Amino acid sequence: MGSRTGCLAEPVARSRCGWAALGHSRDGAPTDIFAHVTDTLERLRTALAGQYDIEREIGAGGMATVYLAKDVKHDRRVAIKVLRPELAAALGPDRFPREIKIVAQLQHPHVLPLHDSGESDGFLYYVMPYVDGESLRAKLDREGELPIHDAVRILREVVDALGHAHAHGVMHRDIKPDNVMLSGRHAMVMDFGVAKAVSDAGGEKLTTVGVAVGTPLYMSPEQATAQGHLDHRSDIYAVGVLGFELLTGRPPFYEKNAQAILSAHVLETPPNVTSIRPSVSPRLADLIARCLEKNPADRWQSAEELLGQLEGLGTPSGGVTPTDTRPVKASPARPPNMSRRAGIGSAVAAAVIVAGFGGWMLRGGGGPATIEKIAVLPIMDLSGDDQVFVDAVHDALISALAQTNTVGVVSRSAVMRFRGSAEKTEDIARQLGVQAVVEGTVFRAGDRMRINVQMVEPTTLRHLWTRVYELDVTDVLDALDEIVAAIADELGAVLASGAKDGS
Repeated sequence: MGSRTGCLAEPVARSRCGWAALGHSRDGAPTDIFAHVTDTLERLRTALAGQYDIEREIGAGGMATVYLAKDVKHDRRVAIKVLRPELAAALGPDRFPREIKIVAQLQHPHVLPLHDSGESDGFLYYVMPYVDGESLRAKLDREGELPIHDAVRILREVVDALGHAHAHGVMHRDIKPDNVMLSGRHAMVMDFGVAKAVSDAGGEKLTTVGVAVGTPLYMSPEQATAQGHLDHRSDIYAVGVLGFELLTGRPPFYEKNAQAILSAHVLETPPNVTSIRPSVSPRLADLIARCLEKNPADRWQSAEELLGQLEGLGTPSGGVTPTDTRPVKASPARPPNMSRRAGIGSAVAAAVIVAGFGGWMLRGGGGPATIEKIAVLPIMDLSGDDQVFVDAVHDALISALAQTNTVGVVSRSAVMRFRGSAEKTEDIARQLGVQAVVEGTVFRAGDRMRINVQMVEPTTLRHLWTRVYELDVTDVLDALDEIVAAIADELGAVLASGAKDGS
């Protein structure tokens, strides 16, 4: 049996469509899969009897096992994805089906639809069409880099699907070749909204059962640093990774382990596509590079905008059709370093790398009421080795903001009880009596540290202000002084402007 087989591939990195049906483990080694799945398979057949006749397992991955089945009522073949038992137990029987309902509303030629979902005898499952084709992952594993016109066509169809989903308020969060099915000449994106549904339904329980939402090779910097408020531009970044791989045969960052990959997404500049494949036109390479900008505000701002550019890039040379005259914005250069404060050694360089979400947005568009009091929530140490430094930044920032005398600042003792809390931002803000919360994450790689800080209106979760700073932390004390002063100065100015304008 060849690698081309009808299946619905589970979203796991470097898995091949159909490996389970062929009797191979995820690393390709032969395995007696039937000895391991007989009991589960029989239980599932009993649980879904009368609705679906389960034939066999056809795939498995980090979140679910996939089965080929017959939809009894409609006499059609379907693929049923059954969540891992420990994940199903963590989610509970009610919330996941409720979260995933919105995905069933998506109707688009390049979106693999959701037929059904539910719970039975402890199994959480959802049902999608059985596609007689192969995954894009299988094609890439077999052929390597694709012809440029094929790569552009697939990207157009993927982005078209994303545009439809985003218009309905659905992010994907896990765009990658494993989640793109090829049927004939056309691409269909599957598992729309499933990652978000699992994440929203499971919360911190996902960590307990060892489930990660998303795939490191294709995660945006904001996903890699576990920022709480993602938007559709994370999908745009993943499209950039996907396009890079279609054109070069490999993702832009392909390190030895997940931690190194996540670090690269946050800190490293991806290579230019033309440095690996010179036949790619500069215009197409720039399009991919803009998708891969670290700052979401520097990427294409919507799937529709990106689709408009891709529609003119269908020739084998990656050129432009005669009727296409839309300009492509060059990837913006990084801003220069901030001026150093007097007395700070030259080893420390704090740079404002990005200004996200349009800068300071304290006014207009249904903005919040006057901010009279804020809370600086405990900063998250994503690297796991810098908690002392992170706590020092948190303490110093609270003190520095309080000294600006622009708004009231909740004390450190009052906010520390929310460290690691799964409570919603709105609920925390209500308990503390504040109109805005300041959140932050710290990610370190060697002597380089990236600090993301954002101020959020707790009811709508709208970003009022956000910045990402990059530090050389060779001298920790100087780095601490530098970053606290920079954050306090900028955030204090924003709060003063908001108080002055009554916004």
